[in-house]
Amino acid sequence: MYETEIRIRYASPCFARAVENALSPDDKVPNSQLIVSTKAHGRMLSVQVKGCEKIETMQLTLQDIFRCMQATETSLKKIAKR
Repeated sequence: MYETEIRIRYASPCFARAVENALSPDDKVPNSQLIVSTKAHGRMLSVQVKGCEKIETMQLTLQDIFRCMQATETSLKKIAKR
């Protein structure tokens, strides 16, 4: 089984929590051994992925997480400028 952790430091704890809130609904993967856990600790966001049986599944999962993070960050930055 494969597992990994992504850690990203944001400019503020508020921004990290907002990204956590946007990503956390995707933590639940029905009918799967895959476990995704998203947590904000101050300015640090941690995303853990566990239970991937195939490296291809891990790659696709990480690509999806990074796409979601990028979309969330872009949206939050646009809202913050207003």
